[in-house]
Amino acid sequence: MKKYNKYIALLFVISAFFSCDSKLDIEPRQTLSTDVVLTNEENLEAVLFGAYAGLKGTFGTNEGGELFGGDFNLMSEMLAATDNVRWGGSFDTYREMANKDLTTTNLVVRDNWIRGYDVINSANNVLANLDLANTDAKRNLIEGQARAIRAMVYFDLVRIWSRPWGSGSESTDPGVPLVLQPTLTAVDADALKTLGRSTVSAVYSQILDDLTQAKSLISADLGANGTNISTYTVSAILSRVYLQQGNFALAAQEADRVISSEEYALAATPIGAFNNAANIGEDVFAIQQTSLSNAGTNNAGLTTFYARLFGNGRGDVQVQQAHLDEYEAGDLRGGLQNDLSGTATIGGVSSMFYLGVGGQNSGQIQCAKFGDPNLNIPVVRLAEMYLTRAEANFEEGTSVGDTPLNDINVIRERAGLAPLAGPITMDDIRKERRLELAFEGFRLHDFKRWQDPVGTLNYDAPELVMPIPEREIEVYDIPQNAGY
Repeated sequence: MKKYNKYIALLFVISAFFSCDSKLDIEPRQTLSTDVVLTNEENLEAVLFGAYAGLKGTFGTNEGGELFGGDFNLMSEMLAATDNVRWGGSFDTYREMANKDLTTTNLVVRDNWIRGYDVINSANNVLANLDLANTDAKRNLIEGQARAIRAMVYFDLVRIWSRPWGSGSESTDPGVPLVLQPTLTAVDADALKTLGRSTVSAVYSQILDDLTQAKSLISADLGANGTNISTYTVSAILSRVYLQQGNFALAAQEADRVISSEEYALAATPIGAFNNAANIGEDVFAIQQTSLSNAGTNNAGLTTFYARLFGNGRGDVQVQQAHLDEYEAGDLRGGLQNDLSGTATIGGVSSMFYLGVGGQNSGQIQCAKFGDPNLNIPVVRLAEMYLTRAEANFEEGTSVGDTPLNDINVIRERAGLAPLAGPITMDDIRKERRLELAFEGFRLHDFKRWQDPVGTLNYDAPELVMPIPEREIEVYDIPQNAGY
């Protein structure tokens, strides 16, 4: 990330080289040999930077597919929307998600599938050319980051496009195609036409293999590692994967590794964890908006849909009073600001929720976590690690690092609430998780692993799984999800 200016010209060459109309499709004009651009360590790091940029989503284009910069969040929050939030915008693509009535030609579904495999292909190209690294230490660092990026994308792809882990049929349920080698030529792409979908279990196995290798490849001596993925970022993602699988012992262990590293610290207030121009102590990993060309200024990204402020946002994601009613009196995470002027920007917002101003959808309740397209988007926060450790320890009956009660009280006290006296319950833990991580893209995945219904739908209902894009079904031998 820090070498952005050095790499930007080369990145545009690489971006054109790797971009494609279909996730698994390379057109003849793009069938260049890797030795055109991948000739030295600097080139290799530039391709890795391209993968980082891809995690955010659109890079200086209007192609769509926002991944961690937007749509992975919105897919989870809209599919799991009940009385807590409504879609108030004009885009049918997201309304289909909120209504649980998706079509196989939904452009957001298509673009994120495509973007996800673009990032995977970039990571695969890095992993296939590690011999270009000048030293073993640099090779390990590059490999670890590339494996972590690939695993992060596959984890969200399999959670969004497949039946959930915990159904009991993971070994037979179709997951997503596992592409582990670079797709460079039309011949490579043609070979993928019969690849099919690996099982959910196989995809999770690959994710865990990549992450466990990445954890050891990235040296702990690098600490938090600035804006890049660190070994502690990898542990944080591992804790997510283990929690999703119900492997509570390992989830607690990995979350505790992040907390006990003492590389991170909670922001002074809940809202202070958001809308920052640079990483803060709470950020285990964040999307670096300010280092990306035209960050968020095109019609995409979380600010576009969550914010309704002067010059920023459409106010499409409208929080409902039922959600605010869940917060205790005095909870800093549930405050509603209703006195903003018509020219207010995020700098004037001091509560987690506010009444939108300055244009369409003004007067609706908006979440203040995403208020400026040029400010960073937290992907992993330290607060999540406390909540994960608390839940995993409670489920396992252990106290790795600390007790569930103490971990929950760390989060409550930061929110301005009195600590719980105990004994703590699973309902207490789940409530704190829902409120602390509200509108950060966790809702659908938490409901599925808790096996809680979403409205009138069972946790494993076909309506809560994205369809495989129609264009992929037409070209490749990929079975469609049930219900489509």
